[in-house]
Amino acid sequence: ALQIWTLYLLLAFIPPVKAVPTKDLFPDIPFKLFSSFVQDNFSSEITLATVLTVLFSLTNNVDILNLHARAKNPRLQDEYSVPVNGWIRALSTAIKAHLDAKIGLRNMEDTQLFNASDNQQHLSSSMQISTISRKLDGMITILDLDPYKRNSSTMQLLKPISTSDIEPVLLICPARLTCSTHHKDSIHVLTRERDRAQVTLLKGIKLYENASIVAGSCTNCKAIYYADHKSVTASSNTPRDPQLSPKDKLFYNNAKYVKIGQSIWADRTFTNMVVNSVYHFHASTAAYTEFWNYTFSNGAENIYPPISRQQVWKAFIEETVRQISVSMNTFLQVPDNISTEAVTKEAYEQLGQNGLIGQSLDHSCNECTHPYKATADFIIPADDAAVVGIDENRAVPPLQQNAENRELQNMDNNVMETGNSVEPDVKMVVIDGIVMGPAHCAYEDCSAKLANARTGVFYNYFVAPQFYCVETLCAPCGVVIAWTKFAKSEGASQIMDFLEDIYPTPESRPSYVCIDKACVVLKHLITSRNWNIWKATTRFIVDSYHYINHRVGDYLCRTYCNPSPLNGSAPNLVVVERDINDNPHYKRAFNTQTCEQLNAWLGGFQGILNRMTVDNFNWTTHALLYIHTQRVIQKQSKKSSQGEQLGQMEQPPYNDEVEIDGVEIDRVD
Repeated sequence: ALQIWTLYLLLAFIPPVKAVPTKDLFPDIPFKLFSSFVQDNFSSEITLATVLTVLFSLTNNVDILNLHARAKNPRLQDEYSVPVNGWIRALSTAIKAHLDAKIGLRNMEDTQLFNASDNQQHLSSSMQISTISRKLDGMITILDLDPYKRNSSTMQLLKPISTSDIEPVLLICPARLTCSTHHKDSIHVLTRERDRAQVTLLKGIKLYENASIVAGSCTNCKAIYYADHKSVTASSNTPRDPQLSPKDKLFYNNAKYVKIGQSIWADRTFTNMVVNSVYHFHASTAAYTEFWNYTFSNGAENIYPPISRQQVWKAFIEETVRQISVSMNTFLQVPDNISTEAVTKEAYEQLGQNGLIGQSLDHSCNECTHPYKATADFIIPADDAAVVGIDENRAVPPLQQNAENRELQNMDNNVMETGNSVEPDVKMVVIDGIVMGPAHCAYEDCSAKLANARTGVFYNYFVAPQFYCVETLCAPCGVVIAWTKFAKSEGASQIMDFLEDIYPTPESRPSYVCIDKACVVLKHLITSRNWNIWKATTRFIVDSYHYINHRVGDYLCRTYCNPSPLNGSAPNLVVVERDINDNPHYKRAFNTQTCEQLNAWLGGFQGILNRMTVDNFNWTTHALLYIHTQRVIQKQSKKSSQGEQLGQMEQPPYNDEVEIDGVEIDRVD
């Protein structure tokens, strides 16, 4: 008992632990004092913007203020006080330069930091800085930002100044002024003061607590307006599940804030950060959540409450829906109060166009579209199976003779006769697949989505299979035209069904389709009697890597699928360029590796996408490819505008004879 009593006494004398504040409070002085200082020291014409610039320059540079205070208060015998020292002059110089730049843009006179008694016009530049420094020193004193004023005997360093006391009050309300149906009717406040929800708002990387939600309504049509959507009565003409809300939610594409959780909203800067992180870093929403929480929530200061993966996922959906809707000049309309996964399903059905990236069909640039050429620029003696960039200085291996190749060689030439119409432009598309996809039904010949595939194993009998691959169709410049999923295999019939969905008419078809299975597709078209549908408009070729492997053992591939014949037999597949020494050389006219380059990027999402449900997979894949296409087109437009600014390079003089890789050849006109 004595030992216990002694322990109690010892514990009683231990001082309590008190958290040390990491920030100083914002200066809390009477406004009259501050106003009098401004009137006495600065111009009577000084603007509010200039005053606030000076104020916040002081409160955001406490390290400079600490150094300035130390220079003013000597502590050693050989030191002396320097009120206008290098530290405060550095701050004064920066403030003056900043204000001078703003004043110059507004064509105003540089008199705001000086009053009449300063005689600015008679002051040198150095004296002007000294004058401003004295004013700043005075403002530091009245704001109580002097470390020595707080305790004259010792220096109490200033900490970063908290802005929590001056944070704004934020209301999340509709941006519209009038009803979108009855355009002259004003929107009236709907929510009563006592019913307004208090939520958390994320603006960029800053969090605001207790933002108020204020909704509005039209007294005529009874539509309810929120900051991110409009709620209307669903049309009675469309059959509707009775379990769904009788209201429809119309997404606002230009919303400033969007709801991402039960009581949390975010601005478009935050949602854009989520989308850009997923796109550029191949980050899952779980990874972004961890990044955010470890950066802003789990640190020593614990400045923000953590966010959840579901909230980040909702931010991704809300942002991608709006970005794609804006590009398509439409909006998403879904039943109100449905789940996030139901939103992704509706988004893909309304905006996904079954995998078609609509803006890409009419895309044209100098990397994917070339003027039609009837003959090659130059002709050099080369084997029909020789490939540009590979066979200039080596012999082409002969075709292996086997029963299948002999049968194909004896085939009627009319079967393989291709169209020869003169087209104004030549376009190529590239198609390829990447093995990835969500789980689907395991029943034979069924690829329907599963109601719940989270565990992956069902009744201890089977594992749900995955879709075999994602097939993408691209232009050589990198623009994605369309994509789809193949459930069981990447067969020729599935490939042709995909192409026929994208190009239903002869007029819409490209001149060339490049695919690593072109020879297999070609055989399928011949045996299925469908070659007559395509041969008038389109040729099927393989990329150079597959061609040099196929041409030895496959007659069709060797004869009809050369991606860039060296002898000029396909003049629209090769171009002539000149090096820095004005020597001509052949170059492939199109990039046939574009799908493989796309798949190298898309494959980074494989681990994320494969675990998704079909609906989430469809929308996420479509959104990523859509955004990717937008950015490729933006880069193409930028390159085109830069090329126009630089002008066209001077063309070399016309020569009747040129030499390519040591072979003298004649120009063909």
